[in-house]
Amino acid sequence: MFRRAALLSGAALLVPSVAAAQEASDAPSENAGEIVVTALKRDTRLQDTPIAISAVGGDSLQRGGTTSFADLTRNAPSLRVVDGGPGNRRVILRGVTAAGEPTVGVYYDESPVSGSVGTTSDAAGSTPDFRLFDVQRAEVLRGPQGTLYGSGSMGGTVRIIYEKPKTDRIEGAAGMTLSAVQSGAPGASVDAMLNLPIVSDVLALRVVGNYNQFAGYVDNSYYGTKNINNGNSYGGRALVRFTPSSALTVDLAAYYEKVATNSPRWIAETKQRYVTNGRSESGNYDENRIFSGTLNYDFGPVALTAVTTYFHRDRIVDGDVSDTFNGRANAAGCARYHLGNVNGTCSPTELATYLDETNRILFSSLYQPQWVKNWSNELRLSSTGKGPFNWTVGVYSEDRKTEVRSTLLAADPRTGKLLPFVAANIFYDRTINDRLKQKAAFVEASYKFFDKLTLTAGTRYYNYDKTVGGRVDQGQEHYVSKVTPYQEARSKEDGFVFKFNASYEFNSDYMIYAQASQGFRPGGVNQVIGLPAALAAYTSDSLWNYEVGLKTHPMSGVYFNLTGYRIDWSNLQVSARTSGTGSVFGLIANAGAARIDGFEAELTATPVAGLSLSGNLGYTNARLSEDQISSVVTATGRKGDRLAYVPRWNASGSAEYTWGLTGDLDGLFRVDAAYVGSSYSTLSPADVYRRRVDAYTLVNARIGVQASDGGWNAFLFVNNVFNVAAINSQGSSSNTGGFTTVFSSPPRTFGLSLLKRFR
Repeated sequence: MFRRAALLSGAALLVPSVAAAQEASDAPSENAGEIVVTALKRDTRLQDTPIAISAVGGDSLQRGGTTSFADLTRNAPSLRVVDGGPGNRRVILRGVTAAGEPTVGVYYDESPVSGSVGTTSDAAGSTPDFRLFDVQRAEVLRGPQGTLYGSGSMGGTVRIIYEKPKTDRIEGAAGMTLSAVQSGAPGASVDAMLNLPIVSDVLALRVVGNYNQFAGYVDNSYYGTKNINNGNSYGGRALVRFTPSSALTVDLAAYYEKVATNSPRWIAETKQRYVTNGRSESGNYDENRIFSGTLNYDFGPVALTAVTTYFHRDRIVDGDVSDTFNGRANAAGCARYHLGNVNGTCSPTELATYLDETNRILFSSLYQPQWVKNWSNELRLSSTGKGPFNWTVGVYSEDRKTEVRSTLLAADPRTGKLLPFVAANIFYDRTINDRLKQKAAFVEASYKFFDKLTLTAGTRYYNYDKTVGGRVDQGQEHYVSKVTPYQEARSKEDGFVFKFNASYEFNSDYMIYAQASQGFRPGGVNQVIGLPAALAAYTSDSLWNYEVGLKTHPMSGVYFNLTGYRIDWSNLQVSARTSGTGSVFGLIANAGAARIDGFEAELTATPVAGLSLSGNLGYTNARLSEDQISSVVTATGRKGDRLAYVPRWNASGSAEYTWGLTGDLDGLFRVDAAYVGSSYSTLSPADVYRRRVDAYTLVNARIGVQASDGGWNAFLFVNNVFNVAAINSQGSSSNTGGFTTVFSSPPRTFGLSLLKRFR
């Protein structure tokens, strides 16, 4: 089965300080154009790589205060993160976003991570987050990476590459940040790294740890409590590198991150920033583990790479749904929700029972313990020579298991704290089991003619099998849900995706390229009680991307790259409802199509010694090209509607200036600014729950001193200099009683950042 997808080539522009973005070498290059990346799963020079890559080195990330992949939005055009706090983030590239499986792949080193499917089969909305410290570089591959990275990368791929153990030296680093949010609470973080050679030039251990105290800034007006989104996270990683010969490298790694925090959401209708009227708890309690092994063997003209990864996530999400039941604790509510007849009349006994239960859930949250276990494996061979013919071939497998228990748990009306998780306090109980198994084989090859023209072609065969089952152990009349025994359904599919690329190098400083490529993501099965079996499964959706790009190095210290693209996305997976007469069900189905047109520009320059400038600009016109209507379902979107949470314009830039203070001490001043255009929370202008997300500009600044040899630095910083309400997302639903929930960047934050390296 053939799938349509989009792969985008843009420009990867780096300031000289970002030259550490080089996985093949520990020594940073002074020439950004010489940076070696591995986005094609083999070493290539950045400016010679005809795809869209934005890369940032670890030193630059540290100086800019980047601690999460969500902060990378200011380093790459067309990257958007709909941020609901740690563990509740949806990653969007080039406007490719919809309910269901992720549209952007997120990798830590060679390890993919996955969100939980939840009760809505929407794994894309809960991307795990590991702290960024001791990072070699971050790469953002814009556009679908279907042939090399497979499903889940139809919009692009974000890669975090950590520093690896060094077998020839002892080194360490320690960092600390102290901060205070305006009208909020103080925050702090501590990070540390230690690298120890165990056997010189053969075996080494690198250990990294972190602790982070979140600075709360959201107040609860109902209970009169302050800074309710205080929380903390801690974690780290241990990496072992074994190099028994110059040809063989074995890397073993264990990553751990635990987050516990109340939700930073606030309510627009309170008419005050950062204030909620929630009557019950909302929060995220997240524990993530990655265990991985990577083997690299250099046969000379060919390199072999084998990767195995086990990812385990335990998570509890609770969300206040008290407002769902507003106005229902009365006789009319009993008739509608208990009897199912608005014209009926409950008996005194029925009314008393109904009122007792409804009054108890006027203070309640959806409390959802869940886990994900994902085992993935990849084996690939790549060419290593400098000749005209280069290639990569490999196989991949994945087995992901998920369980979600969704309950309605009552809270204490005096405090809003959830009551003990025991049967007497549970008023709804549903369990969902989800299993996704994938197999794939891929090949990509290129040939360079006349030292100028390079033609590339690639394909990936995919095969997935998804099984979803569930049961309801305790019904809830307000949800029209009854006790239901375990039911299971299955969906499977296979097919191919393709990539074609042609690039022409006028000389070492100018290259033009054109590309057509596909991306896809798996379909699945709806776990909706009572849904007819014929409607349970939905198929994969796919897209084609067509683009033309230009990469240039017009003068020393200046890089300018430009890309234009069109994406045609078909067979969209959408949240819909069944059409026709009879019972109506909400589900994910395939309906409609979308077209995305856009361009991206990136510029990096060092006009004078010590001054580094970078900027990027993205335009994304993402809209439906067909109505979301099929023979069995109807969704809200109609032709011409804009895709949700996709601004037309985004731009960002930074200016960094360093100057000598003494022989071994430099001063540094840096400003980062990011503009995000307006968007909407849902597709249809007629949707009563649709909300406009206003445009904003966010400015951060820092000033400080650093050792000329990079051994230490100290910065004072201000984030959100102008104290704007930088709203990242907002929306409404029946679960919020029509109130508008808002997620935003924190208010103005002052802080001190310290870092010391030991060599």
